[in-house]
Parts: sequence; C-alpha cells; structure tokens
Amino acid sequence: MWLFDIIKDGTLVDNQSYFVNEGVLTNRRLSEPVNLSSKSKGQWTYPYNDESAIWHFLNSVSRDVEKILKDNIADALILFNDEDYEHNTDGGFIDLAGTDARNLTLNTGNLIGFVKRGDYSLKISSRFGNAFLQYIIADADGFLELEDIGGESHTDGYEWLLAYLWNIKFKRAYRLGLPKTYITKNDRISRVRGTIDAIAYFRNTTSGKYLCSYREHSYDSPATSLFINAYETVERYSFCQRTRTVYNAFLTANHGVKRSRQEILKTPYFTNPFYNDYNVLIDLSKHVIRQQGSDFDSKHESSAFFFDISMLFEYFIRKLIKRNGVRLLSKFEQRYEIPAGALGSYMRKLEPDLVFESDGGLYVFDVKYKAFDPRFGVKREDLFQLHTYIGQYANGALIKGCGFIYPISEERWSSLNLDRSKGLISDAIRQQGNDIPFHVLFLKIPDNASPDFNRLMKEQCRNFMATIQSKILAKEMVAEWV
Repeated sequence: MWLFDIIKDGTLVDNQSYFVNEGVLTNRRLSEPVNLSSKSKGQWTYPYNDESAIWHFLNSVSRDVEKILKDNIADALILFNDEDYEHNTDGGFIDLAGTDARNLTLNTGNLIGFVKRGDYSLKISSRFGNAFLQYIIADADGFLELEDIGGESHTDGYEWLLAYLWNIKFKRAYRLGLPKTYITKNDRISRVRGTIDAIAYFRNTTSGKYLCSYREHSYDSPATSLFINAYETVERYSFCQRTRTVYNAFLTANHGVKRSRQEILKTPYFTNPFYNDYNVLIDLSKHVIRQQGSDFDSKHESSAFFFDISMLFEYFIRKLIKRNGVRLLSKFEQRYEIPAGALGSYMRKLEPDLVFESDGGLYVFDVKYKAFDPRFGVKREDLFQLHTYIGQYANGALIKGCGFIYPISEERWSSLNLDRSKGLISDAIRQQGNDIPFHVLFLKIPDNASPDFNRLMKEQCRNFMATIQSKILAKEMVAEWV
C-alpha cells in the first residue's frame, strides 16, 4: 500500500501516533503493521510514488496549517457561535517528525479535516466515525433524526460536514419563520400611507392617487438570497432534501430577485435579536459560498477544512447535562483569575469545562476528547489543572466532587471491563484537609458501522446521565434548571 493513499483515504484518525520505520507503518489501531510500497528501480516517477514530494507536502501542511490556525482561527475553523461553544485546541492539525517519508512519526490531535494541494491530499477522520459526528451535531441543536443519513460515502474531504452543519442550522433558524425586514417604498396609491408628497399631489390632482413614502415589512433581503445560494451549493447531499420545502419558501419570498455574489457576501446581521439563529446561519452561509475551508466543487488546486472535535464534544456534553435538569453554570458566569507573574497586571483565567450545582455544593469537571490511557490514567498536566480549579473554586463554595469525562469506543469499553463499574472510575483527591470525590466518567460510543447507531447512542446517553445522578450526585437532589 502506498503512503500516498493512506494519508488521504481516512486511515488516519484523531488523537493517534503513527510510526513509519524503514517503510513499515505501525499504530495501535491497525490490526497489523503495513509495509509501504516504494518506487522500484527504473520505475517512472508519479505523484503516488514520489516520496520526496509526499514528505515535502506533509511538512508544509504541518507548518502552514499551524500558522493559519494561530493567525486567523475564525476563518480556519468552522465554529458554532454559541455562548457555551468555545475553541480550546492549542495544537495544530498534525505534528510531524522524522527524516523522510519512510522514517517518520505523525501525531494527530483534536482537529479533523482535509487538506488538498495539487496532487496530494491529507485527511484526518474522527476515531469514532461519521455517524458519531452527525449525531452530536444534530442532537446538540435538537434536530436528531433517527432515520439513516444515507446517500453519501464521504470518502473525500470533510465538506459534507460543513454542509450537514449548515443544513441543521438552516432548519433550526426556520423555526422562527421567514425573516422580515423593513423597506422604504415610494409609490402612487389611492389611500394616504406614510408621508405624502404634497407638491406632487397639487401638480396632479385629477389622478386620485397620492405619491407616498412609507415603510413596510418585506421577506426579500440580501439574507434571503444568501441562504438560497448556500442551499444550492450543498443541495447535492441527500440530507438536504429534508429542507427542500424550507428552500422553496425562501425562493417564493425572494420574488426572483438576482443579487451579485459580492452583494450577498456583504449581507449584514439582523438587528432584531429574535433572529439571532439567522445571524449564525449568515456566518455559515458565507463559509459555504466562499468555500473557506472547503472544496464543494473540487475545481480548486488547493483547499482545506478543519473542525475541532474536542470543542464539539464538550458542547454536546454541556447540552446533554443541561437537558437532564442539572443546574450547569455558564463558562463565563463565575470566572476565577490567578496571578501569572507577568511584568504588569496580566491575570490568567481559570475556566473548567463544567461546573454544576447540587444540594449547596459545586462539581468541577473537564471534558477530554483525547484518548484515555488506562495504564497511567489522566495526563499529568490535566490533573494539575484540575487541582488548580478545585483550589480556587473552594475559596467561594463547597466542592463536592470533581473529575473528567471521556468518550470511549464500544470495543475499548469492553476490553477495560467498564460494564462492571457502569463506566466510572472513582477515587478521592485530598486538598486543604478535605477528601474530595474524584471521578473519571466514560461515555460509550457505539460502533460506527451499526445500522442502529442513533438509537444505541441515545441509550448510552441515558446510561451516562443515570451514572451521574446515581453515582456522582449520589442521593442528592438534582436542581431543576430554569
């Protein structure tokens, strides 16, 4: 097998280390080592066997993507624009070390995505599969559909994920109805409306009509054209057929008005806060149309798309816990700061992923999408960070529990025999003379290939919440979230 194919066919997944030694690829997820093909003596050089070009491509992606993410993250990543949804990945797309294409180490992190440059492509997939991605996007927005998503193989890039996210947001925003704006009209009408042009009236007294300037609601706006254009860009995906009636409603409202690409890309936000969901859709629609981070038509020599799965998973967990009646504090509701030792007044913020209240106490948890190490447990830096959180939050409240939440595959769940403990590892942290319950909690992710994935995932979410309420909150009353 050629390295050229491996790096683009979805073999590589997030949060993994891949080692190539003398042309042999190894990784713990691979059933056996892979002997990489190489160009034979006298063979013509093609993109698939040009090892120096592949090595140069991987190095340039590692270097350039990290710079792009650091310099302009708002355009490089597709974000949710929600108060609970915050980008928190410090690393790049891949981390590469080695001497050449036959001797290298390639590490992946929390970003999935697709980069294409000329003849070469690199794809990092989710280690839990596409069904998992579709579920957590749809469920977090309240639009989980149990029928098969159907139709696409998703074997190329990740433009389908942007299309899927856009379609969910399109459906969500339409719950508000078609967005209306005020427009000013100047027209001759038989009844006075708005401001009458008196001079025009006295110049033409026989017509029985008045030249008036007035304002009225209109469904046609640059935003309407923007949404129509975005839908037409992604409509080839079968899941977009479920919003075809919404698209038709916008077509009717548009009255056939044609606007230039430049005009619709300048579409402003709606000032009415009622239409905030449409403002989120405006941002995503511009991403789709500009093909920033995407390549819907595959005509470009180079394209890229990145998605922070750790951020999305944290967002999903927050929504899941909130829906089940636990009083969860906003990430920005109760912030603590500590001195950083800087030559000035700079303070470092402390922002745990989850802080929830129950029976007069606080529970402090971090959500980790990274793979869990069963031998050494939670990473040292994550534990130190949790201790800092506890120490600061304990200054103002009673800490009744703390820990971490990880996703884990069905296969690893079984191999670690987590059924016995209902996916929970518990211990105690001693701090300031107190023993604080410490938990590592796992959410089991069903096999991506299961035809019944969505039903099984819903069942695992119920089990996850049952463990929180019975094992972590113990017998305490779960506060009603209002």
